[in-house]
Amino acid sequence: MKKSILILLTFCVLQACETAEQSTSVEHFGILREIMMQQKLEANANLMDLNGKSNTYALGALEGLSGEILILDGKPLNGLAKQGQLKINRSFDYKATLLVMTQVKDWHKVSLEGMIENNSDLQALVAREAEKRGINTDEAFPFLLKGDFEEIEWHVINAAEATAQNHDAYKAAGLKGKGGYSGASILGFYSNQHEGVFTHHGSYLHMHFVNDEETEMGHVDNLKNDRKVELWLAKTVSK
Repeated sequence: MKKSILILLTFCVLQACETAEQSTSVEHFGILREIMMQQKLEANANLMDLNGKSNTYALGALEGLSGEILILDGKPLNGLAKQGQLKINRSFDYKATLLVMTQVKDWHKVSLEGMIENNSDLQALVAREAEKRGINTDEAFPFLLKGDFEEIEWHVINAAEATAQNHDAYKAAGLKGKGGYSGASILGFYSNQHEGVFTHHGSYLHMHFVNDEETEMGHVDNLKNDRKVELWLAKTVSK
């Protein structure tokens, strides 16, 4: 009888010790606060190094803050704002001042139907859903949003045509947009450890979007939604 109890207790302890671990790691190049406050706009990564790497997801800013980077499943979409026009270049032949990247093979899809009034709502929602699925929210992790969005507010940065050396001037010299988007895709990275590193102060999120036609893309400043969208989270593995 005692032996049976001991075996049962040992089994329970082993089960309790079995936890989920992140199946992906997040890398970053460049420090956002240094880029924005000290105007360190030089290249910190070469996108060509990602060419041919499967399951790659990345976002960031082009060398010299000349535009925005978005890579979805190994496919590059670089947005450049030149003289008031948005040009999308689908090439790895660029360098990045800031780059956040990961590789994800398998995603877990979650249907979201709750009201999202702003990025703060989304931040809390992403963290809650990640915790439910065993993701350690004290480590950086990627996510995707796909579906119809009531409103996305976005910009494409352009330091080259700015009248001053600061973030507001860089944004003002670029492009910005705001509207509803059907069939849009958003890549985001969540981290409560990287404020000022690859997320802006006061936020745990950094997100870039592209519309369904791939004619508009940019950095997501704010998001509002009352429609059903899919949240994709990288699958965890047991250890």
